[in-house]
Amino acid sequence: MSAAALRQSLGPRLDDLARYHRVSQNLLSLLHGAVARCLPAGKPNWLAHACSSARCATTTAAMQSMERWMNRRLDSLPVEVLWSWQPAPSPQVTISKTTILKTRSPGEQGVVFISFESQWQKLLALGPERLAAFAQDYQLVIAPTWSPPHSVVNLVFPRLFPGALPCTISHLDDLTTLPRLHPSYQPLRLFASSWVNPSLYQPRPRGDRDIDVVMIANFGRYKRHHVLFSALASIPQDQRPKVTLIGQPHGRRTAEVLQREMAAYGVQNSITLRSRISDPEVVDTLCRSKTALITSLREGSCVAVVEAMMADTPVALLESAHIGSSAFLNKHTGRWIDERRLHAELPAFIAESGQYSPRSWLLDHGVHCHASTEILNSALRAAALEAGRPWTRNLFEHHWRPDPVLLNTEDRQASAQERQAIEQQWGLSLA
Repeated sequence: MSAAALRQSLGPRLDDLARYHRVSQNLLSLLHGAVARCLPAGKPNWLAHACSSARCATTTAAMQSMERWMNRRLDSLPVEVLWSWQPAPSPQVTISKTTILKTRSPGEQGVVFISFESQWQKLLALGPERLAAFAQDYQLVIAPTWSPPHSVVNLVFPRLFPGALPCTISHLDDLTTLPRLHPSYQPLRLFASSWVNPSLYQPRPRGDRDIDVVMIANFGRYKRHHVLFSALASIPQDQRPKVTLIGQPHGRRTAEVLQREMAAYGVQNSITLRSRISDPEVVDTLCRSKTALITSLREGSCVAVVEAMMADTPVALLESAHIGSSAFLNKHTGRWIDERRLHAELPAFIAESGQYSPRSWLLDHGVHCHASTEILNSALRAAALEAGRPWTRNLFEHHWRPDPVLLNTEDRQASAQERQAIEQQWGLSLA
């Protein structure tokens, strides 16, 4: 590795050490836990530290111990204290990343879907009375965005929202983790990546694919682009695969930052960097690629994994990666790769890419927006009937592009009318 590459890699490697090394994570967990226990219970900063401690825990036992302590402390607080942590009630509240999956009718609840913790937290700005009235008329479905899911919002929100919280997951572990945070959570074996729309993808024949590797990832450091750059630098220049990177800036990490990093590693001529391109361009690139790669070690569902598979493009993930969509990785859809041998295993993966059939596997196993709507519909219908509530109409179908979008024109029209009614009644704008 060149001196420039060594200098460029120092920051990401130190970041990796802090984020993923077992010793550093254990120390961070202990430190955050100690700070949390020293802070008074009446302010939420103790909970932020406690959540960090749980996320950094290196054993299930340590994570659960912190969860039990958080829950005991939260449950000992008057609900008025939890409300005092929220912004003052507002006559007008705007929430994005939402869709209406079912309109209400006399005696029958509607269904509202909200993704991202920062968005459903805004519901609390309705205040207790308006929130209770809204929950009476609508079943809320939420989509947590990270795993492990410990956050101030995810611990406090279910204690203030008056009702059950069916939700998607970001990793299979969340099926058991979320109910430990609060019994209101009703997690389903559905991910954000469960709502990819097959009809958007027209895969090219294997022989017509002109991109060896595609990687879809924002430019954040946790996406670990340096791992790919380092691997490419270890491959002779005339043998390097053609790589396309697709993403968008993340904080101060812009396209220019990535270009400097590629140049430091000497791999800039092997990579096409595309920033802020349109959704159709992303789909087309996936359908033109022989393989897809994700180099992050921890994040949420990672929709890009299933998007690639739906384009009939097999996916490689790094061994030990905690990524939700790894639930769909198998001998038909892709493979795990040893990060230390990425320079050798990636070319081999490209060479054997024609042996995989990821799109067929997804369709055969119901990993797409149509089947996922049926799963969610069945779960909500069963819960409504068990509670003695009517269920006479099914959910609208939606897909993920990159936020929830209804598939059918008629449903979108009905949803638009419902949004107007919600805004008029509660001052709640669902964008």
